[in-house]
Amino acid sequence: MEVDLYLPGRPGEKPCGGAVPGHVLPRLAGFDPSPLPAVASPAAVLENARGGRIALDLQGIRIFRRRDLDGALAEAAVAAGAVRRSAKAERLDEVRITAGGETRSYDWIVGADGARGLSRRSLGIPSRGDSVGLGGSLSGIEPSRLVLAFPGLGDSYAWIFPRPGGASVGIAYTPGKLADEAARAVLDAFLDRHLPADWRDLPGPRYRYPIPVFGPWTLEGVRRALERRVLLVGDAAALADPLTREGIRYGMLSGLWAAGSLIEGRPETYADRLESELGEEMGKARRAREAFFESPMGQWMVPVARFHPGIRRVLADLLACRQTYTGLKRRLIGAAIGYSE
Repeated sequence: MEVDLYLPGRPGEKPCGGAVPGHVLPRLAGFDPSPLPAVASPAAVLENARGGRIALDLQGIRIFRRRDLDGALAEAAVAAGAVRRSAKAERLDEVRITAGGETRSYDWIVGADGARGLSRRSLGIPSRGDSVGLGGSLSGIEPSRLVLAFPGLGDSYAWIFPRPGGASVGIAYTPGKLADEAARAVLDAFLDRHLPADWRDLPGPRYRYPIPVFGPWTLEGVRRALERRVLLVGDAAALADPLTREGIRYGMLSGLWAAGSLIEGRPETYADRLESELGEEMGKARRAREAFFESPMGQWMVPVARFHPGIRRVLADLLACRQTYTGLKRRLIGAAIGYSE
């Protein structure tokens, strides 16, 4: 197929952690991430509100600078035959894109431009159910480990992800369950514990950004876009995990599913594919979020996992995206009674 590729006018660092599960990368045909700078399988620590900590094995994840990863993906697309359009997409009208004063018409458009991008705005699809990320990309620092903290406030958690030449730091939470000021105070205290005292003076952009989690609105928006011959993928489709708010994996997978539906000549089946692949899993993720954050489970997980290697392995696999929510309860029970598969 003939493909035009419109890239952001100012590609920059993404505010998210940037970890990519290793098992997803081989599915991107023609893309070799091995030359890219990355932090692979970093030492990791999980802590709770009571100050309890455990070390976790997050084997299989790689953390890139997103400008490196995004640039390499674009180069792989061009090598496969896509035509890079030098101007940023400025207007989407039906299946016509205007960029740099020129308008081009297409059979289908894939919208991979985020939660507040041109695709959703042009289609008039409102954002619903978003979480918020507050944080930044710090340069000139090299943390020795990845840290995740669950402060016991709403459904929030804070992170430090080491990256080549820096770190991504932040806190994710849902407005209405935690105010911005409280979230910022929690994040500052967390970073004070784990980073050098001068971390506030480090260069790098700071962000407050939406995290479009999967919900009933996801498939509704995707189907609405299909009526206009637009396939929404990744954050533009609201596919982030409701519990972890991780979205890179689902950005990649949804891109593959969208491409597959186009290649098969059945793009109208894309929403059904999303529902089949993610509907049950994300429903369980939403229920797991409620159990994790709204019950004592989230705070008890750390001390239990510290003394129970089976539970610790399950938790590590979940955070490293090796364990799906489907089968999670059964595996936790099996680990608790000493049975392993």
